[in-house]
Amino acid sequence: MNLSRYLITVFFSAFIGISVYGEGTWDKLPKVEIYQLWELEVKNNITYNDPFRDVTLSVKLTTRDGRVLIHSGFYDGGQTWKIRFSPDEYGEWAYEYWFTDDGKITSGEFGCIPSNMPGRVQKNTFNPFWLGQGRQPKTLFKSFHVGDRFFATNWDDPKNPNDGNARTLFLDWAVKNGYNMLSIASCFTNRNESGRGQGWDTPKMWPVDPAEYRKAEVIMDELKNRGIAIFPFAGLFGQFGEWPVIWDDQQFYIRYFLARFGHYPNLILNIAGPEPFWAEKGFKNAMLMNDIKRIGTFIDSVDVHGHILTVHNETRASQFGCPFIDEPWCDMATIQGPKTINSEILFSGLSMNHRPTKVTYANETLWAANIFHPTYSNDRIRKNTFTILFSGSILNFADNKGLSSTGFSGTMDLKDVNQEKHDIVSAVHNCFATIPFNQMTTRQDLVKQGYCLANEGEEYYIYLDTLGKVEVYLDYPYPFQSEWINAKKPSDIRKGTSVLPPTNLQHSTFETPSDGDDWILHIYATRPTVVATGNFPDLAVDQQGNIHLVYNRSGLKYKKYNRTKNEWSKEIDIGCQCINAIRSDPDVVVDSNGNPHVYCGNEYAGFDGKNWIKLKPKGSRDSELAINNNDQLFLASRGGNHNGHIGMETRSGKANWSVLPDPDENGKSINNHVYNDIFVDANNILHLVQRHGPVKEVTYRRSADGGLTWPIEEAVSDDRSESPHIVVSRAGKIFVSTGKGYVFERTGNGNWKELGRKVGAQAREQPEFGIDREDNLYLTSFGGLYNTCYKGAWMGEKKILPVTKHQEIGFVETAGYRDFAYIVWEEGSGHADEGLSENASIVVGILFPDGRIVGLSE
Repeated sequence: MNLSRYLITVFFSAFIGISVYGEGTWDKLPKVEIYQLWELEVKNNITYNDPFRDVTLSVKLTTRDGRVLIHSGFYDGGQTWKIRFSPDEYGEWAYEYWFTDDGKITSGEFGCIPSNMPGRVQKNTFNPFWLGQGRQPKTLFKSFHVGDRFFATNWDDPKNPNDGNARTLFLDWAVKNGYNMLSIASCFTNRNESGRGQGWDTPKMWPVDPAEYRKAEVIMDELKNRGIAIFPFAGLFGQFGEWPVIWDDQQFYIRYFLARFGHYPNLILNIAGPEPFWAEKGFKNAMLMNDIKRIGTFIDSVDVHGHILTVHNETRASQFGCPFIDEPWCDMATIQGPKTINSEILFSGLSMNHRPTKVTYANETLWAANIFHPTYSNDRIRKNTFTILFSGSILNFADNKGLSSTGFSGTMDLKDVNQEKHDIVSAVHNCFATIPFNQMTTRQDLVKQGYCLANEGEEYYIYLDTLGKVEVYLDYPYPFQSEWINAKKPSDIRKGTSVLPPTNLQHSTFETPSDGDDWILHIYATRPTVVATGNFPDLAVDQQGNIHLVYNRSGLKYKKYNRTKNEWSKEIDIGCQCINAIRSDPDVVVDSNGNPHVYCGNEYAGFDGKNWIKLKPKGSRDSELAINNNDQLFLASRGGNHNGHIGMETRSGKANWSVLPDPDENGKSINNHVYNDIFVDANNILHLVQRHGPVKEVTYRRSADGGLTWPIEEAVSDDRSESPHIVVSRAGKIFVSTGKGYVFERTGNGNWKELGRKVGAQAREQPEFGIDREDNLYLTSFGGLYNTCYKGAWMGEKKILPVTKHQEIGFVETAGYRDFAYIVWEEGSGHADEGLSENASIVVGILFPDGRIVGLSE
């Protein structure tokens, strides 16, 4: 490490300690929580004419799996520069930095660990139709608009504890009322108009002055710590604000802003607002269409944190469409309308601006007592709020008394709050939060009346703002149940009709109860059910489609599902102890006679049609069981029997287990922590993948003679996470998944093509393949993560919805059948390192290749 020219000090947001470090073991690395602040302070004793521009502090950050981010530090006054970054991936991060006038590189590492703080505000990882936080599967944002004084020190100075602390009192109220997002008027740029930002001493971002940025940071830190997202109403280039016009200055301004503020996980980036096309004079005639597109493209190219990027549009965008929503850099349509008491107009204006992978923010769409809005009755506030949410949009509510900076929204004085209105908005959000909206999108093509959110084939919620009938298109060959939820009183839930959808492409008709006002229709297919108690489940399916299920609960247990009778057998205690199940979890395969063979811990048992035959092979850890078309069993384990680190055994008929040559005798693994997986294809060829290969971490091996020789050895990936898995299609295509969820396909001898990260697995979450008879792929992981490949196209990462009160989903396994897979998972308490506890609930259902999960009633 070169310290001849500058010194560094390391700060971590969790106050973990101060350290100067280089490479080292994980335990010795400084740690920072995911999405939280990692900061370096760098001293530079050279005197510059303009330290902001004469030199750049360049930064390179690299993850363990090779992802590289190019970032920048910023000048903070005196001889001090700083680097700020918010990591989004667990594990080791390496960094390098240098000043561009000499290029001397300083390097080091830090570790990223889990956090209890909210994740970064971004598109929902599993359904980008919605706004989300980090990898949380479900976040419902509830936004409130506040006036121009919010950042002003002459309203509430954070340095003065005796000025009434108006901001703190307001934020306490906001959190209590469930608001987790604020639209802040003079945020970053002061709207210098009478009745707006004029007279309020808000931080000035331009010209760049570190002291002004520090003023803003005090308040931004409080919002981050409270879990409140920030939407800057006026944006970086706000109406009547102070910001640069020259392109070189604009680039510098953006780079400095992102280097300094980009680490905030609760920050949304708004380029310009409000209405840059409506009031050009307020934007210095410098925020025209091409200007905004140029700025958006530039921000997208330099923002290493990938913040949500948007433009605050005028009302006409709700009539004719957001002019930016289809730009590749635009993540969210920010809309000022429709301002209406007509639900259909409201829904249409919002949904037309939505995209399957982009978000809609209804910013000025429901502002009570605003002069540009109609008068909203309490019933209309409820109905508009439901309509906005069912359109898939985020509501930004305001409590005005005239213009946008009047009333409670303007003063933020609790004596001005119209609490009744907020209570109505809260009640609707609380009701909507019970809906699994995060797994749905708006689907008006499926209904003739009402406003529909659907996870097609699984579940539908349809909002009707008046009494009447609704026709729904349910094109699936299994039954659906229904119920009616009283939108005005959500605790009033009434059973609806059961429906087996018609096969002649007709709609199924439902009718609201005769009383009440507005209703929500809930239609749902049979859900997967709990069938047993235990942990580490696995399942296999025989030729008749019967399920063979094994799991641990103080020993190995077995149950069989008879597909014809649609019933489960009684639980059987096989007699295997399942010693150290976390290191050798239960495996089950089925022979050509429909008899199960199981392995767990260090014990094997096979059913011969009458009795369970128990044997003890040599393997005892990190073992995988497989079977070929001739009913020959193979067991691959950690620890070689000869000169390798992978042990292989086989058994046929009534014979005992016999040892085969070690697959890695010639190309020996670097150690015995191999975590191998084995698959036998339709031609009885053995395919094996392992960790800690001789050339690369993930190594593929193949044997065409029943494991006697292993002439094929190929390097696949450098991902050393636990652990790789393998599957082979009937067409002969070979796929490997790594411990972090990356998928590779073999394209020829020694050639492997990376297909991308298909599930965002972390340490020991074990992404594992399944395959059906149509060669559709199923990739599942601890935590309920899954992705499917349907007819060659990946459907996108999803997360299983728990069916019990337990929110923690453990390991997930699949067994392919005709054109679908049976799926099993566990719900309880625990983590991937040790697995869930033995009192976990074992859940079984059907996973279709398009991603649907339903119960066993096909």
